[in-house]
Amino acid sequence: MGKRLVSLLTALALAVSAFASLTVAPAGAVVEEITGWIYFPFVPNGEEYGNMGPWYGTVTVQNPNDAFIEVELRKADGTSITTATLEPFAAKTWNSSALFGDGNGGGVVVRPGSVTRTVVRGASPNTVDRINNPCVGAVLSIRVRQGNTVFNEWNGSETSPTGDYTWAVVGNQIVIDWGVADDPTTGTPADFLGDTEPAPGTEYTVTVRCTETIGLPIAGVAKIVAPVASNAGRTSAQHEAVSGYSALPQTDVEIGGQHALVFPIVQTNNGWNSVLHVTNFDSRSNCSVTVTLYQSPSGYSDPSFGQFIRLLRRGETWHIDLKEQGVPDGWVGQAWVDSDCEVAATVDRVKPTQPWGDPVNMALTNQALPQGAGNRVQALPLIFQGYNGWNSGISMANLSDVAPATVQITYYNSAGVAVGTESRVIQPRAMEFVYKPATTDVGIGGFGHALVVSTQPVLVAVDSVKYTGIDQDVGQALGYVAQSGTDIPHGQLYMPLFQKQGLLSGGNDNSGVALFNAGDRPVRVSLVFYSSTGSPTAPTLTAPIIASIPAHGGYIAYAPNYGEMPGGFQGSVVVTQLDGLGPIVGVSNNVNYDVQFDGSAAYNMPRAQGWELICTTEQNPAPGDPTPDCTLSGMLGPGVVPGGAPILLHVIDNPAVDDMSFAVPASPDQNTLALTTAADGSFSAPLYWRTDGPPADGQFTVTVELYYDVDGNGMLGPNDLLLTTVTCSGRSRPQQPA
Repeated sequence: MGKRLVSLLTALALAVSAFASLTVAPAGAVVEEITGWIYFPFVPNGEEYGNMGPWYGTVTVQNPNDAFIEVELRKADGTSITTATLEPFAAKTWNSSALFGDGNGGGVVVRPGSVTRTVVRGASPNTVDRINNPCVGAVLSIRVRQGNTVFNEWNGSETSPTGDYTWAVVGNQIVIDWGVADDPTTGTPADFLGDTEPAPGTEYTVTVRCTETIGLPIAGVAKIVAPVASNAGRTSAQHEAVSGYSALPQTDVEIGGQHALVFPIVQTNNGWNSVLHVTNFDSRSNCSVTVTLYQSPSGYSDPSFGQFIRLLRRGETWHIDLKEQGVPDGWVGQAWVDSDCEVAATVDRVKPTQPWGDPVNMALTNQALPQGAGNRVQALPLIFQGYNGWNSGISMANLSDVAPATVQITYYNSAGVAVGTESRVIQPRAMEFVYKPATTDVGIGGFGHALVVSTQPVLVAVDSVKYTGIDQDVGQALGYVAQSGTDIPHGQLYMPLFQKQGLLSGGNDNSGVALFNAGDRPVRVSLVFYSSTGSPTAPTLTAPIIASIPAHGGYIAYAPNYGEMPGGFQGSVVVTQLDGLGPIVGVSNNVNYDVQFDGSAAYNMPRAQGWELICTTEQNPAPGDPTPDCTLSGMLGPGVVPGGAPILLHVIDNPAVDDMSFAVPASPDQNTLALTTAADGSFSAPLYWRTDGPPADGQFTVTVELYYDVDGNGMLGPNDLLLTTVTCSGRSRPQQPA
């Protein structure tokens, strides 16, 4: 059974506390799966475009880990902007002027440089300590200190050995040895390490630098405002428009060779205009970029409405205003961005005025996603129809180059009852959109859900707009592209920017986090609010909020509902899946009705969900003895789950050739082992080589599988989720003659 992928939830109706039943199949794009670097395709700094502006931006970067992370912010051309150390669970916000000074805006990449963990020294001197290895790739260096004392690494000299410790990567851990090294003159163990080491039981820190990147997640969002700059992500009555987007992960940007990025919808109809921003993040100049427009409902087999071609310098951002390029009013379609370099792109869809001239200054921002990011099933956790003036539109783009897609949309009301369906046939590289105003009631009762099932991979964008109301709550817009969520315990969702009204100096920005359990089993999650410096904040000052979300149900955390949360709070949120299968998906909306026109933005909640399985073979494995021949170790997800999560290890062997077992050879053969992860997600288990052959060849090779034990019964069954596999192999050493 593969990962279950669903779309992320866009929500403004924060008075709603739960979503009802929705049957969901595997679905969703994976743009928000984050590890290592994150990319902001375009952050404006005073530019005017789309007959609106000037536009300014802020970027917020979140460290959702229990370790210090040093990050470097760079321009798209590789120029370093600044470095910062993010405390555990902290988030920092930079204004566009801090990123670009008086210059134009552009792309920004955030690169983690090092990870610092706190370690407790072992109970005895001259022993070892262990930490999880945070690096993807090789470890470049480590630095050990306690307060102002910096300990020295052993220099490895055969004549004048000095130093306090040695270190080595063993499996998925870094082992710090404070004691024994080999005597280079005799080859026997001798304590050549210095006498300086932390006292037993005291804390010290280890800073790890990686040759490539870290395996720990960071998250980011960009908040876009006009016509004045934002103060650290806050908005006010001086602003007229607000938009934003979540940063892209490495996997959506660092794509080798020729490839395509896709915008599900761009438009010039009903007063809207679209401005594309394409940035070259590659180390090379002369990056070829071709942007092709496909009009709805036409596709690749019909004449393309238009194509734009350009070579981009390293770090250059190309702005394409569709109306300025001659695209007529009334046009709707999708845009494909083809390139042979590492590029990233966003589109600002802006609406300065209604067609009859009334100003509205509405804005939506979407990221372009790789062609391979789509799926055949997309779940839309919340759509509006006549709910306090809110209505939703659904845009569906067929990602196939050759085959039409037959797409069916099924609408569900808040009770989970299917209340209507409609179908579309979408040509290759074409798009169709469905807008559901209150005048075409489908029976969802104001808000509900939709399921999009297609015969070809599709990308689906959901826009929600509000054209009716009073005062400044008219002319609001939110948008997101359907994405994925967590599938198993330890998986997490992040929101780098969470705000509450009541700032003493002014500022009524309010955030909500909406979570949706798109699976058919109940799930528990924990939510923790952190200040910008990483301290837990009320109502989660002493303990997380634990929410039980029923199958196909939801949960909403809305800042103004928490009286104990400080007025003017600005921080971040970490959501951890505690049990169940999910998937759990989330989105955060950010609204300030003090803004003169459109004060709304929506942000996908990026996820981190990883697993690791490593097999370490002992130096001299031998069949039949009670000593473990291999050690299986690994990690399930980044989060802390009280009580752990049930997993299964299963060895696939052939007893007639090599019989392996998780039990010592004297015990009955055991091919499946039930474990519970530690709170930090780690696990470890021995594997024994029972028999060799016949014929005996002195070696073995077997496969070990890691499952999430969905039923929690300790037995491998058809419902259990296969996560990954690893190969264990070894060779016994021939005995030396006496």
